[in-house]
Amino acid sequence: MESPSHMRKSGGYAVFNPKDFRSYLAHQRGKLETEISVPEDVVFTYDSGMLRAAVAETRATQADWYIYSGKLYLGKAGDNNVGIVHAMIGAPAAAMNLEELIAYGARRIFELGLAGAIDTTCEPGDVVLLKGALSDEGTSKHYYKGGTRFNSSSVLTKRLEDSLRVGKVEYSTGDAWTIDAPYRETREKVARYRRMGARVVNMESSAVFAVAQYRGVQVASAQIVSDVVSERKWEPAFHHGAIGSRRQQVLAAVLRVIGNQSGNRTGQQRVS
Repeated sequence: MESPSHMRKSGGYAVFNPKDFRSYLAHQRGKLETEISVPEDVVFTYDSGMLRAAVAETRATQADWYIYSGKLYLGKAGDNNVGIVHAMIGAPAAAMNLEELIAYGARRIFELGLAGAIDTTCEPGDVVLLKGALSDEGTSKHYYKGGTRFNSSSVLTKRLEDSLRVGKVEYSTGDAWTIDAPYRETREKVARYRRMGARVVNMESSAVFAVAQYRGVQVASAQIVSDVVSERKWEPAFHHGAIGSRRQQVLAAVLRVIGNQSGNRTGQQRVS
């Protein structure tokens, strides 16, 4: 059951929660609830190229009980377990996806995605490590009334930042602007959110950070620039050669963090 503090933050008790869905899913799949579980460390990516690379690097196998068309894989980073999820796109879907993974045992989530740059000094393939995200979506307000900016986890972000440095990966830090409607990135909003400190735009991060904060888990997020959005024009670069090499570098940094954990396990812990 949600705590009184959660009720105050979000405006009321939820009628059902992700643990209820876990029970339902176990019943539907003919599994014990303990079999519906993921490792504490999860790579949460919307990018099919990152997914393929992560599955290959961790020699992961697909979980046979996972319900969504975006698949879940279970592998190893060093001696530690890792889950790899082809996350659903958009704030509502990503939040639902993450809620359930947390109920299944996820405690440290690495959100890896492609993002549009609204800071025009960014170029395709640049890596932006998110410190926070500005909410222009409708999901996060159901977790925190009036919330407009949500932070990534400082501890996990620092670990990822240190790992990027070890791997000699060039990166910068900043905020994302998260919007529900990618075809409504107006000139006025691009300018406004740039003034507010956003460097990139995507559809998920503020909701992902809000869910993580609400559930008491850690999220770090690295975004690779795949296009540039200015007040004047849109410059797509999804197939730019730099993006492929950056995927590998960012993934290596994430797996290094997971592999260096003192230990993790597959299974569920209590979610309040």
